[in-house]
Amino acid sequence: MGKLIKQSTLSGILIGIGVIMNNMSYNKYFGALLFSFAILTILKCNLKLYTGKIGYYKPSKTILLLVILLFNFIGSLLPTACVFISNNEFQQMFISISKMKFSYGFAELFLYGILCGVLMFVAVYTRENIITIFCIMIFILSGYEHCIADFPYLALNFSFINLCKFIVIIFGNSIGSIMTNILIDDN
Repeated sequence: MGKLIKQSTLSGILIGIGVIMNNMSYNKYFGALLFSFAILTILKCNLKLYTGKIGYYKPSKTILLLVILLFNFIGSLLPTACVFISNNEFQQMFISISKMKFSYGFAELFLYGILCGVLMFVAVYTRENIITIFCIMIFILSGYEHCIADFPYLALNFSFINLCKFIVIIFGNSIGSIMTNILIDDN
C-alpha cells in the first residue's frame, strides 16, 4: 500500500505541475503541450493516476482506486498551493479560472468529464507519445474536465454545490474511460 500511495501522490503532483504550466503559459497551445509532460511522465514511470486506471475497473479493485484517487487529489494540491501562495499573478489567474470552471451546469460538466475520460483512456491505452500529447492537448483546449486537474480549483472555490459538480466530473471521467475500454476491447 505504501508504494501505491507514493505513486498516486507523485501522479497528483505531476498533474498539479501540469495545471500550473498550462495556466502560466501565455500561449494556450503551448500550455496544453506542456501539460502533456505530466501524463507522459506518469506513463513512462508507471505511476498511478485515477483517470488512467478507472477504465480497467474491476469491483475487486474499488478500494485501490479510491486510494489512488485520494492521493492524486492530495498530490495535485501540493504544487498548486505552493505556487498560489508565492505567485501573485498565478493567484489572480487561478481564482478567475476556478470561478469559471464551477459556473457550468451539471449536465455540461458531466459531458465534459465523459469526453475527458475517453481521451485519457486512449492516451493510456495506446501508450504512444504523439497520441498521448494530442489527447492531452485536445482535452485542455476543448475545456473538458479532468477530476485530478480540477481538484485544486475545488479546494479554492469549495461549496456544497461545487462539491456536487466535482463528483459529477469524477463520474463523467469514470464513465468515459470505462465506456472507451468496452468499445476498444476486442476480447
